[in-house]
Amino acid sequence: MWAKNNPAKFWTPGSTLRIAFLNGTQAFKDETIAAASNWLPHINLKFDFVEGEEGDIRILSQPGTFSSLIGTDALLHPDEPTMRLWPHPPSQARYFAANVMHEFGHMLGAEHEQTNPTANIPWDKPAIYKQHGITADPEEDNYQASVTRKRLHDWYFDVGNPDESIYSEYDQKSIMHYPVSQSWTLGDFQIFINLGLSEQDKTFMSNAYPYPASQ
Repeated sequence: MWAKNNPAKFWTPGSTLRIAFLNGTQAFKDETIAAASNWLPHINLKFDFVEGEEGDIRILSQPGTFSSLIGTDALLHPDEPTMRLWPHPPSQARYFAANVMHEFGHMLGAEHEQTNPTANIPWDKPAIYKQHGITADPEEDNYQASVTRKRLHDWYFDVGNPDESIYSEYDQKSIMHYPVSQSWTLGDFQIFINLGLSEQDKTFMSNAYPYPASQ
C-alpha cells in the first residue's frame, strides 16, 4: 500500500469523521457501513455516519461508478459529493463490499496499489491500448482517445516516485489493487479482484493512524 507524501493527505489520528449519505436506500447505507467498518479495527479514527449534506465525507449512491477523493482532499470540495458508490443487488454483495473498502482506502489517503513505487508489473501496453480502442501512438489520438490514454496512464502506468511517497512493499493482495488481466501482461502475471483487506493494508493504515503508545 502507498500514499503520496507531498504532503500526505492523512486525517489527524484520533479524529471522528462525519460521513454523510446524500441519498440511497437503507440497504445501501447498511451495506456501506458494514463494509467500511472493516477498516476501523486497524485505524485510530471513528466514523460517524449521518444523513444529509453536512459531512467531512459525502457519499452519493450513483449507478455506474465507484470513486473517491484522496484523504483530506475531501475538505477542498465542501459542496460536492466526495465519494460515489454503485449500489448492487444482494447477489453481488461481496463485490460491492470490496469496492466500498477500496474507496474508503482512498478516503483514508491510499493510492492504487498497481502504481506502488515498488511495483514491477510486466505490462503489455500495446495489448492494453488495443483492448481500449486506441493505438500505441499518441499522435493518432482524437480527443476521446487522449482521454482514454491519460486514464490508463493514471490508473496503471504512473508508478509513484519513491522519494515522494510513503509506501510498503508492493502487495498483490491489497484491496487497493485493480484486477489485472493475463492478456494485459507479458509472461505469466494476473491479479484477480481482492475481496478483503490484506495484512499489509492493515499494517500500513495502522502506522498511518496510530494509537498513543499507552494504548
